[in-house]
Order: sequence, then structure tokens, then C-alpha cells
Amino acid sequence: MNMNKQQHKPCPNCGQELEFSALSGQLFCQHCQQNFAISGLDENVEIIEKDYQKQLAELGVGAEQDERIVAHCANCGAEILLPENTVADRCSYCDSPIVASEKSQRVIRPAGLIPFKINQQQAGFFFNQWLKSRWFLPGAIHQEAKTRAFQGVYLPYWTYDCRTLSEYTGQRGEYYYVTVHYTVRVNGRTQTRSRSERRTRWYPAAGIVQNRFNDLLVAGNNSYPQELQNALTPWYLTDLKPYHPDFIRGFQEQSYSTSLETGFAEAKIQMLPSIEAAIRSDIGGDVQRIGNMDIDYREIRFKLILLPLWASTFHFHAKAYPFLVNAQTGEVQGKRPWSAAKITMLILSLLLLIAALLYFFLKDSSTPFLQ
Repeated sequence: MNMNKQQHKPCPNCGQELEFSALSGQLFCQHCQQNFAISGLDENVEIIEKDYQKQLAELGVGAEQDERIVAHCANCGAEILLPENTVADRCSYCDSPIVASEKSQRVIRPAGLIPFKINQQQAGFFFNQWLKSRWFLPGAIHQEAKTRAFQGVYLPYWTYDCRTLSEYTGQRGEYYYVTVHYTVRVNGRTQTRSRSERRTRWYPAAGIVQNRFNDLLVAGNNSYPQELQNALTPWYLTDLKPYHPDFIRGFQEQSYSTSLETGFAEAKIQMLPSIEAAIRSDIGGDVQRIGNMDIDYREIRFKLILLPLWASTFHFHAKAYPFLVNAQTGEVQGKRPWSAAKITMLILSLLLLIAALLYFFLKDSSTPFLQ
């Protein structure tokens, strides 16, 4: 694709830069208020997953280092130094969309993306609903939420497919019951009673189990707290489209800083509970102990994709609190401050309520010390 054509997408009517609309799923002109179809997009193109081991061998030294791109704004002519590991953004002078993904030197580029389905106004609605469900928020946060703008961001994610062959040793526990006699004293007399107690017999176990994993998601950078990114699920990857720069226009596109190999190490952690569950099922019995596991990872494939979100950060008492909205589903995740004043008022109110209840209870009591 021609680089200049990718960076510059003027409105056929007025020449203003077009941007992607989450509402229409098409390009949109803010000046003319008209939609235009995305040209050259073949949704039938299969998003190919690549061989993990082969890609690792092809990555040269420094191929995954952080990068800074200088982009040219086609609207106002300014040269813009994009943030680190960012290949698309808005012009800091005229706010026009800038797409400079063709300037990236990264060997691995996104194969697909989920387009924005929720616009900024809808994201604000979901966010305000989330705020209303949070107790003890400082009032300043509610006030700032009415005026603070969200930024639309495409974040990179790795997906991994894998087959595992796990050889294990362990123990199978089988329950059995024994009758235990014991004595108790009843009305001054000793009585002998019995009860059934559960015990476990352990037997050695060993075997091999197989697991298959598909589309394990791993965040491709740390732009936002990992716990917030991980909690933005679910993502419906059936909505993935082949990468096309027109989907990016008007939004920020970030590159990965988590390497392909580091991402797979995180995917291994995600696989572990399922592998252990398969081993326990294979051991059988009533209870299991897993001793050693030797996991062989086979047929590893991956792809790099972009997922859409709206992001904002509020500041309260010199501390930053990020908030994220899944731009596919509306799921909201955020770190929130607590209002010490509201919590103190609640505690005082509860103490006053308890004191009032005690007062009326003691006042109406007929206990001798009050007569």
C-alpha cells in the first residue's frame, strides 16, 4: 500500500481528514457529517497465524526494541513526534487523524483488529454507570467525569495456540472409612460410643496427558495496569477484521513492548490450571497429588492483533487513577480513590444509630437496675 495514501485520507467533498466511526462502521467526515465506505477491505481474507519457533528464529537483534516515529500531518503540515511505540494518533496541533504504521520498523505487524463498536459518548455513559455503582467515591471524581474526555486506543495483544504433552508423576488417593470408639460421660457415667472416620490410602500414579489451547490472549504492552487490561474480558474474537489503516483513523494505535517470547511465557502461566486439571482427571481417585510435570509445548502458533478501548486518567490528591472501557462490549475497569470523609460520616452515622437503639432499648427495659 502506498505510504502517502495510507497516511492521508481526505474527504471527497471538503478535503478534511476522514476518521473511523464506531456508530456506522465506516469512515466519517466531521465537517460534512457524511459516511464513506472503507475501500479495499476484503473481510473474507483469512487472518493467518504464524509459526512461533520460525518467527523467533527470524527476529534479528534489536528487532523488538522501542521506537519513536516522526509523522507528517497531512492537514496542517506539522511534523509530529509520536509517543514511544505508537504508530497512529491525532495531531497535537489540529487534532486531525495521523496514521504512520507504514513507518514502523517492527518485523511483526498486526494481522487483525476488532473495530471500535462503542463511540466516545457511549463510553462516557458506561463509565458514569460504573461510577454510580462505586460507593464512597470523592465528589470531585463525579464532577471531573462530566468533562474529562476519553482517548480511543488500539492496544496490541498476542494470541497463542498450542498443543501440550505433559508427562507426570503423582499419587492417587482413595477414601476408606474406619470405626473409631471413644468414651463420654453422661450423667456421671462413662459410655462408649463409636463414629466413622474417613482415611485416605495413597497409590503411585504416572501418565501422559494432552491439552489444546486456542487464542490465549496476552497484553502486548504495559501502557495501562495489567490487572485492568486483563479484567476487560470478554473479547469476542469472532469480530476480528483483517488489519486496515482506515479502522485506525482518529484513534491511537500502540505497538507491542512485550516481546513475542515474553508473551508466550505469560501464556504458559495461563495454560497451567488446565494442564493440572487434566492430570488430576487422569490420576482419578478421590483426591490427587501432583509430584512432577514435564510439559512439552508443540505446534505453537501466534498472531498479533489490536483490541479497542477508551482510556482516561483522573488525578486525586496527586495520585493518578486510570479507567478503561472495552470499546467492543462496554465493560468498565478502573482504579478508584476512596472518600475518607464519606467513610467517616458512615461510621459516625452507624455509631449514632447504635447509640440511639441502645438508648431506646434501655429506656423501655424493665431490668431492676433501671427501676
